[in-house]
Amino acid sequence: MAPAPNVEQQLREWLNQLAPEHKHVLWRMLTDETQFARQTRTEQAEVHLRDLCKARGLDWYTMDERARENFLDDLIREEDGFATTIGNMPPTLARRPCGQCGHELTPKDLYRIYFSERHPTFGPLTAKLVLLDYDQSVEFPINATGETIVGRIDPHRGIRPHVDLSKYDHASRISRRHARIVALNNQYQIEDLGSSNGTTVNGKTRLRAKQPITLNNGDLVKFGETVVKFVG
Repeated sequence: MAPAPNVEQQLREWLNQLAPEHKHVLWRMLTDETQFARQTRTEQAEVHLRDLCKARGLDWYTMDERARENFLDDLIREEDGFATTIGNMPPTLARRPCGQCGHELTPKDLYRIYFSERHPTFGPLTAKLVLLDYDQSVEFPINATGETIVGRIDPHRGIRPHVDLSKYDHASRISRRHARIVALNNQYQIEDLGSSNGTTVNGKTRLRAKQPITLNNGDLVKFGETVVKFVG
């Protein structure tokens, strides 16, 4: 007796029966739903963060990004310290369930949601990184002045790169502070920051740590195993 097909196999067979235009409609619906879910999750996290601030006599609205990051760092350290004690969770650390999955959101979860799923605040934009080999259109802005750090977020260590590639780095090949792109004299230079798995430009130039090179429009940059296109 042949084993029954699993859910994934059944879905693939069903998708293969759809006409191309119907597949496009379905994909657009799923993409819209994903974006809506991400926005809803971010809004819920901000509501929780505002309430946590209020419980401590702070005002979330008057805090700049650095103050908000420091506040979340304090929450993470406080919960890590409380994990070694016995008793009820203090009101200032009260968790709430995620409105989508029901999982209780820890301070680390809130950190990831707030800083990873929302666009960072940048000045005038003149360049961007476009993620390749991905079904959805994903772009990351590059600041027109100063540096843009590329890497993966680590709330426990307080590392928040401007371009967080953690959710697209399925093989975990990207370092926390992998590389940086610096705007200098109307040009952009890229520099590997001593990453474990390296940074390659156009499939042939592997960057040496701390030795920047100039990026040109259309260059393909590989961080670990994740490839993006530089547009600028």
